[in-house]
Amino acid sequence: MELPMSRYLSLRRLFARWIEQPPSGVVEASNFRQGDTFSVDVCIVTNCAFLGGNASTTVTELEAFSAAGLTAMVVHCPVKRSRWKRRWVAERFLPFMDNIVPAHNVKHIKCQTLIARGPRMVMTPVFRDLMKRFDAERALYVVNNSAWSENGKPLFNWPALHRRVAKIGFPHSNVYPISPIIREECRRVLSKYAGPDLLAPIDWPPAFKIEDFPFAPRTHLTAPVVIGRHGRDHEGKWLEDAGELRAAYPCRSDIVVKIMGGAETVRKRLGALPSNWAVEPFGTAGVGDYLSQLDVFVNFPARTRDEAFGRTIIEAVLSGLPVILPPAFEPTFGDLALYCEPHQVAGLIDRLVSDDQGRIHYINACRREAAERFGSHTLLKRLKTRDTDGTYSPTLDGGSQAFRRRMMGESAPETNVTG
Repeated sequence: MELPMSRYLSLRRLFARWIEQPPSGVVEASNFRQGDTFSVDVCIVTNCAFLGGNASTTVTELEAFSAAGLTAMVVHCPVKRSRWKRRWVAERFLPFMDNIVPAHNVKHIKCQTLIARGPRMVMTPVFRDLMKRFDAERALYVVNNSAWSENGKPLFNWPALHRRVAKIGFPHSNVYPISPIIREECRRVLSKYAGPDLLAPIDWPPAFKIEDFPFAPRTHLTAPVVIGRHGRDHEGKWLEDAGELRAAYPCRSDIVVKIMGGAETVRKRLGALPSNWAVEPFGTAGVGDYLSQLDVFVNFPARTRDEAFGRTIIEAVLSGLPVILPPAFEPTFGDLALYCEPHQVAGLIDRLVSDDQGRIHYINACRREAAERFGSHTLLKRLKTRDTDGTYSPTLDGGSQAFRRRMMGESAPETNVTG
């Protein structure tokens, strides 16, 4: 008997998921931590198959807690239910497999602090069932992405997330946004619904090992000025409009655009890469080595993207690079960046080249503020913080603020720029 077409297509999709191979940067791991009952100070639960910032942030927290003498572990909780994905982890986790246990191997965990990173994961049946085997004195649910993708597709539901956290019922449970942008999104949505509001009074941004990013600012900026950014080659990471994309990364003989992470999205949107672009995949150089080749960090993601944070931005600041961003990032990074529209990037770069002394003062101040705000030492302070409102925008000294106003020119209309 022939199968109905709908049933046939359903079986094909199921088979495709079954034989699906890990994406680039994700591998199958076999050396997870053994055992089924654990008692630790801090337990981080996340989907270890997520690449990029999720993996880097989780590893940094694991190392920081361990270095402080706390017992810490990670539970790998996949978003997808496929048995194969139980073993998929980002390559970044491979050196730490002795501290990582898959969710299905957990019989019981007792911890002082639970950090659950990833709202989509928190809403899965796998996570719900895992929490029945947990005993936590405090629970932090970190929201590290918007509730919507660039195309408007829902990724999770804010009211449902708060209801899930309340129902799990651990004492001292709160939802921690990764940034002011995500905090405002949460407040905006919850204002329209009745139900539990467990929004924490402080954010939980990524932490950084400052020593991983040597501070090496250029004494002089000379042509050709090398600008660029590193990150996933995802459609949400690049401006949608071809004209704006060209303007944000100017095609000029005195500017070189050096990208790490691929630029096929740019190639498709522009028809071809501009002649002054040089593109490298991930793995050609480490992040620190790549950033040392740049003079200015320029990052303009899709306008439809509600960027939650941007680890690469702080990495650039710590490395001694002036950072140029669209104004949407200002609530998160404050004085640590220079903000403008795409058509203003070329003029801003020219002004940076003309003031080495002001630039050096500014990027030194940026490094100090970024290290104080986002260094891994802040994690222990955050663990001790309960009900204190610690949110504020990074702010620099008066001289640095004056430099920013001069540099931003058209994007700071209250300032009278004469040169």
